[in-house]
Amino acid sequence: MYSKVFFSNKKLMIYSSSFLLGIFLSFSFEPFNLPFMSVIAVGMFFLVNDYIYQNLQNKKKIFFLTGLLFGFGFFISSINWISNSILQFNEDLYYLIPVPLLILPLALSLFYALMQIINYLSWSQSTSRIFYFSANWVIFELLRSYMFSGFPWNLIAYSWSWSIYFMQSLSLFGVFGLSLITVFCATSFFSFRIKNNNIIFPLIASLVLLTTFLFGYNRVSNYEVIKSGISLRIVHTDFNQNEKWKKESHKKIAEMGSQDLITIFPETAFGMDGIGPSNWFIGHIRNEAGLYYNSLSFNGHQYDKIKLVPFGEKIPFSNFLKIFFPKNSLLLNSMKSGNDDQSFEKTITPLICYEAVFPNFVRNKINNETELLVNITNDAWFGTFSGPKQHFVHVLYRSVELGLPLARSSNMGISALISPIGLVDGMASSDKISFIDAEIPKKIDMTIYRQYGELMVYFLIVLFFIIGYAIDQLFLGKKND
Repeated sequence: MYSKVFFSNKKLMIYSSSFLLGIFLSFSFEPFNLPFMSVIAVGMFFLVNDYIYQNLQNKKKIFFLTGLLFGFGFFISSINWISNSILQFNEDLYYLIPVPLLILPLALSLFYALMQIINYLSWSQSTSRIFYFSANWVIFELLRSYMFSGFPWNLIAYSWSWSIYFMQSLSLFGVFGLSLITVFCATSFFSFRIKNNNIIFPLIASLVLLTTFLFGYNRVSNYEVIKSGISLRIVHTDFNQNEKWKKESHKKIAEMGSQDLITIFPETAFGMDGIGPSNWFIGHIRNEAGLYYNSLSFNGHQYDKIKLVPFGEKIPFSNFLKIFFPKNSLLLNSMKSGNDDQSFEKTITPLICYEAVFPNFVRNKINNETELLVNITNDAWFGTFSGPKQHFVHVLYRSVELGLPLARSSNMGISALISPIGLVDGMASSDKISFIDAEIPKKIDMTIYRQYGELMVYFLIVLFFIIGYAIDQLFLGKKND
């Protein structure tokens, strides 16, 4: 009886399907990494739009709500680990858990909801919707990555982390280009209609995926590891938030350092103490005239973190809010951002924690002399399930995009040396204090993404709109005839 009521209510079925498809999409990311799940979930969401357009009234509202529910299902299931940071910071703030667990996913869902409004305006019976849908998806991923300080987490391209071969296309057009390929192939496959003889787009999608795979296979097969002759030590720690600030912990961490090798320690590994041997990358909190910076010191150079985590390291309008909540611990611990023009060792680009998830930010920080990316992080905030694993994948993608090796030191996350094509050259044990000594591989001289950045993606987005418009004109012409 209840099943008949459910399936007779078309709107309820559409809304439920959208929410569930958002959850299914999260299974294509760490720690599940189900191959091609993103293609299936996005393709089926494309079919939901087709169904709404052909069968329901009040389409604009339904498009908006399906986008909101799809996004909510996706974010509530893929970034719920953020709520763990509240308890790690202060268990007495448990009442704030609904903010990262429910309100943040709902706010992020607005990007999909607004995307659906644009889809509603451009939807039709012609195949132009394939190009419009694909371009709109990537446009709103770009907007999510830049607006309100940006949150480029779990972009659809990260669903390919299970394949080192598909990932190599990052060197051509970056993470947003791979997103465009993913959505285009998904919609093309699910646009297949036997009656309409619409087989051309599934064939094109198959060819695109095959070409992408073969490009990656060839790139990986022909990659020759050339060592730089410079070795370093990557230290991994396993302290919870209460332990890592104790002097005893700092002493244990220091014992892992080398007097000869460049040694990289995790983010804030030494608390408020930034003093140590010149060959050590020391993560610490720097106090300057009562202002606190998340910093890294190495060989006489100092780097202050620029991209601070919203609501974690920096509370928006914190100075104003302190007037009303002068004793709130979150507001009192709000940090100061570093300057954009900081000088550092020319051959090394430092990235502290969250900074490494911003593709364009990292690309803009490197120079022609950069030989190594160094990422230090403290992932103790996010538990052990999905957050640290997703973070590692995001960082690994930067190596492939830029053709640069990357050394990563983490507390309760993943510490490793990554090659310029995204292969893990060495990984430290994750459940104890440990280290790995490894020789840095040489960089790849240049990648197309490193040279042109997002220009390739912008060109493809414009091209997709032109193709979509041309198809619409042909469709209208045939319809009028």
